[in-house]
Amino acid sequence: MSEQLRRGGLAFLRTTAFRQTLLSAALFAFSSLLILAFVYAFSVGASVRRADAAVLEEIEAVQARLRAGGVEAANRYVLQRTTAGAGDYLYLLVHPAGRRMSGNLSALPAVQPDGEGRIEFQYGRPVADGAETGSDTRRARGRVIELPGGHRLLVGVDVEEEERLVARLLNAVLFASGLALALGVAAGALVSRRFVRRLDTINAVARDVKAGDLKHRAPRNYSGDELDELSANFNAMLDRVEQLMARMKTVGDSIAHDLRSPLTRMRNRLESALREEGGLKAREAALNQAVSDADELLGVFNAVLSISRIEAGERREVLQEMDPAPVTADLAELYDPVCEEAGVDFSYEAEAGAKILGDRGLLSQALANLLDNAVKYTPKGGAVALRLRTRASGEVEISVTDTGPGVPEADRARITQRFVRLEQSRTQPGSGLGLSLVQAVADLHDARLELSDGPGVVDGRGPGLRAALVFAKMK
Repeated sequence: MSEQLRRGGLAFLRTTAFRQTLLSAALFAFSSLLILAFVYAFSVGASVRRADAAVLEEIEAVQARLRAGGVEAANRYVLQRTTAGAGDYLYLLVHPAGRRMSGNLSALPAVQPDGEGRIEFQYGRPVADGAETGSDTRRARGRVIELPGGHRLLVGVDVEEEERLVARLLNAVLFASGLALALGVAAGALVSRRFVRRLDTINAVARDVKAGDLKHRAPRNYSGDELDELSANFNAMLDRVEQLMARMKTVGDSIAHDLRSPLTRMRNRLESALREEGGLKAREAALNQAVSDADELLGVFNAVLSISRIEAGERREVLQEMDPAPVTADLAELYDPVCEEAGVDFSYEAEAGAKILGDRGLLSQALANLLDNAVKYTPKGGAVALRLRTRASGEVEISVTDTGPGVPEADRARITQRFVRLEQSRTQPGSGLGLSLVQAVADLHDARLELSDGPGVVDGRGPGLRAALVFAKMK
């Protein structure tokens, strides 16, 4: 059935937007019906009250004549009113014997009065249509009262025009309610069709992605509505997925390329140890070196595993509010002698009162990687600085600055990828995973890793590198 609806262009009937619009239209129509029904009831009530009041007023006039001059005076008044043209008023004075005495009605209506003598009845009014005459049946409302001596008096008023007006009002009420509902349905269909078209484009992109094509993106109209925001988040998710997929595709080649040399060296050393030539000490040295190579390989795989776990957000739930100053102080105490041994000056500066949402262990590991790189690439006589400060924006910044060769601006975007090593660092030990781990830790903390030039050229060396972890302001 749903496929038939879709083929027939009626898929919008099943959408939430159409149902919500239809519900709103129904509620609007119902509320309009209630309001118009109140107006209708008020109009009907006002018409009835006006007619009853007019009848009572005319009865009072007849009774006044009756009290002043008896039945003869009342009869004269009725005759005067009917012969002079009483307008919409109707009269009938009946003798106790049942015969008609005066009035513009021929007989009492065969209608049973209520407890107060009120009746609703129909009567015929003569009408002329050219040369022909006829009778127009009309509706009236009046009272029948008993007069002294057994006489009966009917006084009524014609309400045909008011009844027709009320009937037209009722038709208008029903028509307006139906029109409101019809317009609501039409509006719901229009809105739902547009909604479905926009959702179909997003679903089409999702189907393409499901089929393995990650290049497609959901279109945006930049209106800022919920569908535009959904498209933006959907596209950001696809960008992230594509990035991760690209990393997964290249990680195998990178591992094979960067680990081939240590694995080859390990194999050669083990092969040498198995040969007959060479003494026991040579074989022992070869095995020790093979163990060292194996430890290096295990370190690389452990680093890759750590990065993968961090990127998967396994430790996001343990993030808590913390002061990073104790972490930076411990690292400063640890790396001060390391820098001294490497012939590099070390300085440390920290502002008190900084607060971030973080994990102490991961933060310490990321900063240790930055400090390792700084010490590794800073020549003797250079300097390394560790600084903790709060920016004017409220963001917390932890930076490591060195006076080494620095990183060209064109290469800064890719050195945080796994196994990426620049040409000038090929002679240095390492696997190209240090900054990848720092970037993963930054992403886990919703922080930014900013790479920029250091202090500039110092004694012909530089310009150095400044790596900063910038954490969002605590709310």
